[in-house]
Amino acid sequence: MNIMKYFYLIWAVAVFILVFVKDGPSVDTITHSAILIFFFGTLAVYYFQKNNVIKNPKFYFISRCIVSAAVVEGCYMISKPVLPSLQIIEGMSAGQMLQNYCIDLLFTVPAYVFIFYVIWWLINRYEYTFWEFAIVIAFGQALGDGGRTFLLHPALIFLVPYVMINYHAMNVVPYLNVRNVLPVGRIKSAWRYIMPIVLIPATYLVSGVFIYTIAAVLKLQ
Repeated sequence: MNIMKYFYLIWAVAVFILVFVKDGPSVDTITHSAILIFFFGTLAVYYFQKNNVIKNPKFYFISRCIVSAAVVEGCYMISKPVLPSLQIIEGMSAGQMLQNYCIDLLFTVPAYVFIFYVIWWLINRYEYTFWEFAIVIAFGQALGDGGRTFLLHPALIFLVPYVMINYHAMNVVPYLNVRNVLPVGRIKSAWRYIMPIVLIPATYLVSGVFIYTIAAVLKLQ
């Protein structure tokens, strides 16, 4: 796992440099810059307050992940919200921006409840080191969120760390806070790598069908 850790870190840094140099200032690079700032900010807070006692680990993990996901969704409002019609653009009033963001959350928060409940089940059943969790779970989320894109353009899998940062920002700090209170005797087999890339994309698929069906009924697409 140490080799995987360093390989992933080098890969991620290389991908971010490549994308930022290639695209320059854009709504997409601004989005990812905001997510990076949020992620490293929450990591800094964790290291100053890491002795906090978590009374209800399940509630804490799922709710904290959802709050962080809502922040990431906010960062994406200028580039790629859940529905294109909700994108925040230049000249839009503050009231309209807030309305679009709230509508986005109405669609995405229920999906995130489902997604993070599945992730909670995974980390209670399988034993992950920190880096296994960070890489494998985020990879499963990236496949779930961008599976169609990766199927149509397989070469883009090279850029997957650029997407995985979204999920690091959502769930790495919550995991750090609960990892020491997870059940003992969890399964440590190859299934801990396989199940996330099967279950998590399936969870995203079900959530996506729900979101776009409701959006079509409401004519919001």
